[in-house]
Amino acid sequence: MIALLFALLTVTMGLNYFNLRTAANALFFITLALSVYWLKFHATSQLTIQL
Repeated sequence: MIALLFALLTVTMGLNYFNLRTAANALFFITLALSVYWLKFHATSQLTIQL
């Protein structure tokens, strides 16, 4: 998932480089939403530590 987020942000930077700002902004906000979801998932999941 982290690799996907980095790939999406790399594509966003590429779109910005080619002056496709509307697409870059849309992809950035999608990536931001996925990042928040991923953070919430990890922050609220139970730890499965077996002693």
